[in-house]
Amino acid sequence: MTGEGVQQFDDAALGQLRRELIKGKRGGERQRTFLKAVRNGEDFLHKIRARVSVQGAIEPPLCPERLTEAEFKQPPKSTEEAMYGVWSHLTPRTACRTAFWTNLTCRHIENGRIEASFLAGSGGVSASGAERIDRALKATGDRAAKAVDGCVRTVLRRLGGLPEARGNRSVYVDCPLSRAWWRERLVDEVSKGDEEVAGRVREVSRINQAYWEELVVLVVSRNSILGSSEVRNQFILCVANLFEETNNETPLRIAKNLRAACRTVGVIQASRELSVLSADELHDILYEVVRYHHDLRSTRGSDG
Repeated sequence: MTGEGVQQFDDAALGQLRRELIKGKRGGERQRTFLKAVRNGEDFLHKIRARVSVQGAIEPPLCPERLTEAEFKQPPKSTEEAMYGVWSHLTPRTACRTAFWTNLTCRHIENGRIEASFLAGSGGVSASGAERIDRALKATGDRAAKAVDGCVRTVLRRLGGLPEARGNRSVYVDCPLSRAWWRERLVDEVSKGDEEVAGRVREVSRINQAYWEELVVLVVSRNSILGSSEVRNQFILCVANLFEETNNETPLRIAKNLRAACRTVGVIQASRELSVLSADELHDILYEVVRYHHDLRSTRGSDG
């Protein structure tokens, strides 16, 4: 599973299909036909595979168990751990590809692990993906165009990411299977096998979507403000330790405050090469940063 032979869709053809669906008329016949196919399931797979070929011969394994719609949209910690266990030998080079995750998601649909309609579900729990599709297709006027277009975009984001609209981070944030892999990879890298540390880091990675998006910048950006994986891992460990010590009552649980703390580390990094320090020295400096931002915002109010 670590080589270039892992199965994935043809990236160019898949990108063309996504662009056709989001660049055309909002709520038009192309989008409506696509949603009808998603509602059916088998039609959806036929539509995708008729347009996009599969490259590579090695089939990555599937999730061990069938997922409910809620488990697919927001997998519990135990489910994400199981997913990562199944795909732990993937390389980041493979795991950053929308074409890989789109194919893998389709294989989960083919094998009954999830339903195609799950892809259309909104972030809340009030309605299923199937119900959202039905409402969108029954809507009329300007409301219909917005509902259909929004539903199509949600399907594409959940399927494997929608970089045409949300940039490269979409694959790490919007696709549930990919997001599970990247979150657990971060846990694995920071904890280095320590289960107690892993539990603390896992809590940090799962606060909410906005927080994960901030962490994604640290995890995957080659130009991260933190400068190196050693600094990044120690910084996240310090944040996790702060959460533990404050019983999760810290302003650093807010994404914009985490971003501010990162900027402070960047200022220090500009004048001092942090990655050459020992783990203990690095931890002391970075913990002082996160504690400073905790104290500062606790005094001014968490939104300050």
